[in-house]
Amino acid sequence: MEASEQYRELLDNVLNGPFSITLRNRIQCHVIRDEAKDEIVSEEPFLVLNEVTIDRGISSYLTNLEVYCDSSFVTCVQGDGLIISTTSGSTAYSLAAGGSMVHPQVPGILFTPICPHSLSFRPLILPEYVTLRVQVPFNSRGNAWASFDGKDRQQLSPGDALICSISPWPVPTACLVDSTTDFLRSIHEGLHWNLRKSQSFDGPRD
Repeated sequence: MEASEQYRELLDNVLNGPFSITLRNRIQCHVIRDEAKDEIVSEEPFLVLNEVTIDRGISSYLTNLEVYCDSSFVTCVQGDGLIISTTSGSTAYSLAAGGSMVHPQVPGILFTPICPHSLSFRPLILPEYVTLRVQVPFNSRGNAWASFDGKDRQQLSPGDALICSISPWPVPTACLVDSTTDFLRSIHEGLHWNLRKSQSFDGPRD
């Protein structure tokens, strides 16, 4: 029986207890406009449970993004874009772009390029305490677009920046069993991780 079909039993387990809780980190994002001179666009940050994506939208040009980690320059992203993901979101868009699957209770931020124009540009996993700044350089040939868990799409013009860090308010989620068992079950049943058919014993043998 699928979990969605046994909600009454699952709800009773939560109400009657005991049960395990997984605290899932979120990323908070602030958009900064160049003309505002570092003034944050919105008072409330955009909060994502999975990922923030910065891409080229409908532009035919490669995305050009400068990335800083705290005060250190990281790299210049040239390609279709960049995914900044929580570990909970590691099995979503980041995975499809070549990122690693990470247990949701591992503290970290995933840094995954989208179709980079470089064979050596591999994904990174950064510590949870860093702050990332993604900026569209002034000499960029086009705009970039940021989306937050697939919503609230924002245009980033040359000079604009996106500030990303781990939110101090994680989301508690109830576990079916515990966080590790649930994670392994989800990648086995949901993603069919390392699933293969057994080879036939017919044919030549050693």
